[in-house]
Amino acid sequence: MRKSLLANTIPALSVALLATACGGGASATNSSSSEAVPTAGVGYFQSATIGPEVLIAGNPDLSSQVKAKIKLTPIDSGVAGLAELRGGAFPFVSGVGNPPIVGAIANDTKFKVIYAEYFDAAQLIVGPKIKTNQDLAGKTIGDLQGSSEDFEIRGWLSKQGLTDSVKVVGFPSEAAVAAAFKAHRIDAGYVEIAQAIDLKAHASGRQVVTAEEIAKLGFPSLNVLAVTDDFASKHRDVVQQFVCQTMHAQTLSTGASADTYIGAASKLVGAPADQAVAATKIIPFVPAAEELSWFKSPGGTLADGQIAKSYALTGKFLLDQGRVKAVPTIDQITSHLDSSYVEQAIKDNCAA
Repeated sequence: MRKSLLANTIPALSVALLATACGGGASATNSSSSEAVPTAGVGYFQSATIGPEVLIAGNPDLSSQVKAKIKLTPIDSGVAGLAELRGGAFPFVSGVGNPPIVGAIANDTKFKVIYAEYFDAAQLIVGPKIKTNQDLAGKTIGDLQGSSEDFEIRGWLSKQGLTDSVKVVGFPSEAAVAAAFKAHRIDAGYVEIAQAIDLKAHASGRQVVTAEEIAKLGFPSLNVLAVTDDFASKHRDVVQQFVCQTMHAQTLSTGASADTYIGAASKLVGAPADQAVAATKIIPFVPAAEELSWFKSPGGTLADGQIAKSYALTGKFLLDQGRVKAVPTIDQITSHLDSSYVEQAIKDNCAA
């Protein structure tokens, strides 16, 4: 998930933008013309790394394609964000990784995963005394409690044969992990890119492994966009427009005009434009061309897709951690996935 060293210093922001035009690519309309413009509230990670929801809200040519008032509400973690979504604080949540999503599925939260946004950009940072992976034996690694990083780093430790000899300690925020590392209270930190850059530059930290490398070892984590069933049933057109603009925004963030779009959006989170550009360009966004393949393979079903398989693996991890009472069944998992919005966005060429 996307977090930032700015999280404890930037005041909470709430951005409301009134959209005026139809979304390019929406084909279904559930809202009547006499109905008040709905509010598309989005729980998001407020940081220097600019996600698609902030790119949309911060650029009028994107936000005007969503027929809703876009309201961004900062969240501190995926678990908290999904709890707020369940409580009605907002209908969308963005940038949430495997463990919180699977935990919410196990609790039968009424929502659908509708877009695969990006992989974690996390890195394991160790101090100068740790020269090899085996030097971590007897040491302590800090990470974000209950997060995708927790799933990933424990998976990596199992591959290194270090599960029983390394203590993993969960912290309430990425900033807290970084602070503990600087204070020499922990020996290593598995943190997102903003904190990793800071620890390498100012705390003599060394990068050992990244989330992308851990994914290749069989422990992938994917940050996604999700929406409540209730909002989707009432405003399918708005959800489709938001997905279309998410695909478009992520494409823009890696294109020739990336600096302009990221710079404009950075004002919403109070981050310097140059810092936001540098941090955002490191995010491993899922390319539009690969988007649908995460939900299902050609001719396949959601049950055969990479997301469903990844969530099943995550469910076993959560069970081992005592965070769920049972691993969600494949039927439970697929009932919380909806690829139709992505399929329509591809048909409507939203990436262009």
